[in-house]
Order: sequence, then structure tokens, then C-alpha cells
Amino acid sequence: MMWKTTMKTVRRRSSANQLFNARNLSLGATLGQQTHLELLDTSPPRTDERWQQARPYGELPGPNGFRMLSYFLPGGKLHNTNLIQMNRRLREMYGDIYRLPGLMGKADVVFTYNPEDFELTYRNEGVWPIRIGLESFSYYRKEKRPDVFGGIGGLVSEQGKAWADIRNKVNPVLMKVQNVRQNLPQLDQISKEFIDKLESQRDPETHLLQADFHDQLKNWAFESISFVALNTRMGLLSDQPDPNAALLAGHMSDFFNYSFQYDVQPSIWPYYKTRGFKRFLKTYDDITEITTNYIEEAIQRFEIDDGRKTKCVLEQLLALNKQVAVVMVMDMLMAGIDTTSSAFVTILYHLARNPEKQKQLRRELLRILPDSKASLTDESTKNMPYLRACIKEGLRITSITPGNFRITTKDLVLSGYQVPRGTGVLMGVLELSNNDEYFAQSADFMPERWLKSDMAADVKACPEARTRNPFVYLPFGFGPRTCIGKRIAELEIETLLVRLLRRYHISWLPDTALQYESTIILSPCGDIRFKLEPVEGVGESL
Repeated sequence: MMWKTTMKTVRRRSSANQLFNARNLSLGATLGQQTHLELLDTSPPRTDERWQQARPYGELPGPNGFRMLSYFLPGGKLHNTNLIQMNRRLREMYGDIYRLPGLMGKADVVFTYNPEDFELTYRNEGVWPIRIGLESFSYYRKEKRPDVFGGIGGLVSEQGKAWADIRNKVNPVLMKVQNVRQNLPQLDQISKEFIDKLESQRDPETHLLQADFHDQLKNWAFESISFVALNTRMGLLSDQPDPNAALLAGHMSDFFNYSFQYDVQPSIWPYYKTRGFKRFLKTYDDITEITTNYIEEAIQRFEIDDGRKTKCVLEQLLALNKQVAVVMVMDMLMAGIDTTSSAFVTILYHLARNPEKQKQLRRELLRILPDSKASLTDESTKNMPYLRACIKEGLRITSITPGNFRITTKDLVLSGYQVPRGTGVLMGVLELSNNDEYFAQSADFMPERWLKSDMAADVKACPEARTRNPFVYLPFGFGPRTCIGKRIAELEIETLLVRLLRRYHISWLPDTALQYESTIILSPCGDIRFKLEPVEGVGESL
């Protein structure tokens, strides 16, 4: 629901001579005056029997605009709900497919909880899938700062050929396993330093941290992604961090809050630049200035040390195009802090609440790392089935977003309703991932459902406990627009989980379950406290 539209009426030549609203979305100078409608399939309107027999788009269940607004007012059914709660309540009210009206210039969105609709949408998305992102990205980069970005909006906001040109260039750099895994030694070192910092903050008697765990985890995530993106250590885990790094971390936190306010929630900024939105632009400026300075410093280092055989991620991006490198580095920093730290908290929470699963995982970690001070290597981390199953299971229960979004590029029939090309569709994968119909005992944390074979007499694979439908579990998206940072995030999370659980037995302290708030992702909030007991002192039979 993150885009601006203007509405125009277009006559469709169907048997019912149906009228539908086409959302006219401006995509910026790199696509000329091209709209997302021009990226859609240009074949004649459907007249086949299935389309004719489907119910009209206008009959989709859902509230009108006034009722939708009332839901979010004090006393309304959706007041103070996060994205998980909102999706769940609307589904209870309107069923497995419904339409939410666009407000303040935003387009209608069809929500569906039918995996057959998911597959149909993905199978018909074409080579240039349309996934509307953060409109403020395009505005700032193309209209406010073309001097820095050269008309490039980035993978989040570009569409069509402009998006494909960038994606095709950066895929070999960021999706190639060897390229990402060359960062393992440094990411392992960063994880070691993070564990040492936690140990210095841990009370040896109560085993409680004397600092906010989630805040500390964000510093780890920022230090990790900064090394991958900038080939630079920020020192955020030390007593003397780089002052600019600390500023940048603060700006990134502000960015997430502003982006939810101006890109997700209804806002008048496309028509009138409010004082708050101007502060948002200033945050963009601050992020741009600090990031470009780091890139320039890195370029100078590369010129001095030009004899290295292996090129880091930043060097490879710079070899493609400097503007592309700047855009991708900023996107990696913006996307790689809250998302990775939030996913990690979720996974750790489930392991803490399930000590037997944590114990099984530690058996594997002792095999991987018998000497806790040894370094992790490609060879030692190659075979970690239970660890990776734990990560999958944690993200099944709570992914960082409740669904995946696409603009339909063709006329589709979803759950028996006509959905014209150019319509927004939100596929509610999180709700289905927590449904017993698709995952047996879905409320239980059961990593065994992801194992391909038995690991021990008491650790048996249970693939029948998960759906065979590949479109239900998609924490990183699907197809050409799969999350570009998927491999980086997985490597970071795996590395820290090995280090943390190899050293400590983790317990969850609050009496209540982990809570979430909505920013542009689902972020853990509230009382987040873990107990960290050294493994040698908990008396586990390993």
C-alpha cells in the first residue's frame, strides 16, 4: 500500500462492458513518462469462459473508504493494531479475499489468503514483476538529488526495464554464494566481538544483561552489513565507535520511522511538502552525505591496495557503475539493520521458549565448533541442517512482513473474482504459515518439519508437518524480485546463532509472548529480555 496514484476510468471490452479503475503510477525520468500500466500485458481483454463466469471486481467484499477510516479511529476495530493483528481481523470480517479501498491517493489493494491465487499471481507476473516500494526513494533520488544518484531510484522503487537493468547487474555480486561467503571470516570476527560485549554487560550472578539486548543487536547488524557493503569496520561494538557511524545508525533508525509515516500510511506529501516530510528529506541528506564519504574513503583504500586477487562487494559494484554502487550500498544499509536484527530476535525467542530444541541445536554446534575459540570456515559451516531448520521455522511463525505484494500484469481470476490487470494484490503468506491446514501443529516451534532426513534417534525429520505448496512459505519473496539481500542476511544470522548458542543457554524472561509493532516491517517491541547462562554452567547433557 505504498504508492501514489491518480485515477482515470478506462472502458474494458468485455461481455459486460465492465468499467474498471486504472491506477496511473508515475515511475520517474528513467522510464520517461511510462506508467505501470504501460508495463502491463497489452493483449486484448479476456473473454474466455472462466473470466466470464467469475464475479465482477466490484463485488469483492471489503469496507468502503469511510468505514475503513472509522476502523482506525479510537474505538475502531483496527485501532492500535499491528500488521499481523490487522490482517487477522480483516480476514475474520471479510473472508479469504477482500478489497481495501485506497485512501488519500493510494490505490485499492486486494488481499488474498488462497495459495492458488499466490501461484497464479506469481506465474503471470512476467519478466519485470511490479512491486511498488517506497515512493519517497524515487522522489528524493530522482528529483531532489540527481547529482548523486544519476537518475537511479534503486531496486526498491524502480520498475520495468530500469529495474531489470540494475537487478541483472547486481545479481552476480549479491546473489552468488561465493561472493557473499567470502565475508564469513570478518562476520565471524564481528560476532565474536558482539559476544564479548554481551559478556561484559552480563551479570555473572543473575545472568541478565545490563543493557538493552535489541539495541545491542542492532549495533551488531549495522557493523555486519557495513562491512559487507562498505568494506569498513564502524567500531560500533567497541568503546570508541566512529562518530559518523553512530550518527548514521541514528539516521537509519529515523528513516524507518519516517518511511512508515510517509510511505505506508496515508499522507499528503505528494501534494504538499509538510514540515515533517522536510525533516525526512534532511534525514535522507544526512544518510547520503555520510555514506558517500565512506565510499570515497574506501575507493582511496582500493587504489592503494590494488593487488588483491579477491574483490569485495563494494569493489565489484563500483566496477559496474558508481551511481549503482552508491544506491546499492545505501539500500543495503537501510534494509540490513532492522530487518536482520528483528528476524534474529524472533528466531532466538523461539529457541529460548523451546529449550529441548535449543539443546538439539547445541549438539550440532558442538560438532561444528568443538573448540569455542576456533574460527568458523566454509567447510565447518557447510553442514548445519538443524540450525538452518531453526531459522526457517522461526521465520515461518513470524516473517518480517505479513505478505508479499504485486501489481497484476494480466487479467486474473482470483478466488472466483475478476481482478483486472494493474490491480494491487497482497498475498497473506504469514496467516497461512500459522494455519494447521498448511503446517500441522502450526503454533509449535518444530524445526524437524524442515529436515530432509533423521539426525538422531530423537531428532527425526517430519516433512509431513509442512505444506507441499511452495507458495505458502516465502519469507524472502519469490521469482525475479526475490530479496537481493537474502544470502547476506542468512549468513549473518547463521554466524551469530552459532556463536551465541555455542557459548550460552538462552532463556526468555518475560511472562508474556514477544510483541511486534508495525514500521515498514514487523519489528519486535516491548519487554525483550533474555537470560544468558554459560553452557558449561547449565548442566546440560550434550
